Amino acid sequence: MAMDIFGQSCDIESLMAIAEKYNLKVITDTAQSPGAEINGKSTGTLAHVGGFSLNYHKHIHTGEGGVLVTNDDTIFERLQLIRNHGEAVVEDKGVSNIVNMVGHNFRLGEMECAIGIEQLKKLDHLVKRRQEIAARLTNGLKDLKGLQTPYIVSGNTHSYYVYPLVLDLAELPVSRAKIVEALNAEGLSFSEGYQNVHLLPMYQQKIAYGSKGFPWSSDIYHGHVDYSKGICPVAEELHDHSFFSYGLCTHELTNNNVDLIVKAFHKVWDNLNSLSV
Repeated sequence: MAMDIFGQSCDIESLMAIAEKYNLKVITDTAQSPGAEINGKSTGTLAHVGGFSLNYHKHIHTGEGGVLVTNDDTIFERLQLIRNHGEAVVEDKGVSNIVNMVGHNFRLGEMECAIGIEQLKKLDHLVKRRQEIAARLTNGLKDLKGLQTPYIVSGNTHSYYVYPLVLDLAELPVSRAKIVEALNAEGLSFSEGYQNVHLLPMYQQKIAYGSKGFPWSSDIYHGHVDYSKGICPVAEELHDHSFFSYGLCTHELTNNNVDLIVKAFHKVWDNLNSLSV
């Protein structure tokens, strides 16, 4: 499972090459990056399965729910079954392989679907506006010492679910916490860090399903994986010290709003030395 994080695609072409070599299936979580492209193709459409969220704080939404896409007929049918209690009413089609099926009640209601169809018509406009906002922010912040504005991978476009920023703390006299506190005091809403999945209790305690430690306790697992802090040093450093972000999808910003954000950054940077007191 690969993440199209923050608003642009993962390196899906390399992942698909690995998957083809080892006969693997790839699922992309494109919840944060609908409408973005990689080499002219839409995110979420290059893997075997692509997933899109319609949660209320995404680019477009229906309140709750989501969409899965695939160009594999077999996977498509199994997704339909999983969505509908795993009800395998397929005898008349001559289908006999109904093993390994877990069914849920994931049916999206007709009202949500109707809303989603109308929302989808707005996606290009909403993504374009967020790209304009991000470009204006980047232009206003690009010269601030020790601040890295979003990096867009060659061939990608970015739909900016969030506006991600990274601090070079070696160039700054204060911590991320002080900077974020000062920005929020200016009326903004920045978040520190993000998430290190391997440090969540499920992995630290190795209890995922039930109370017996499945899948790690299963007889089909013969390894010994260690999720101790330190195995993902880059992600951990970003989460603990240098990464922060602004949720573009949760704000409707005018150009004047964007300019005020830039002004707030410059005010904070002009007073960095006093923040260390």
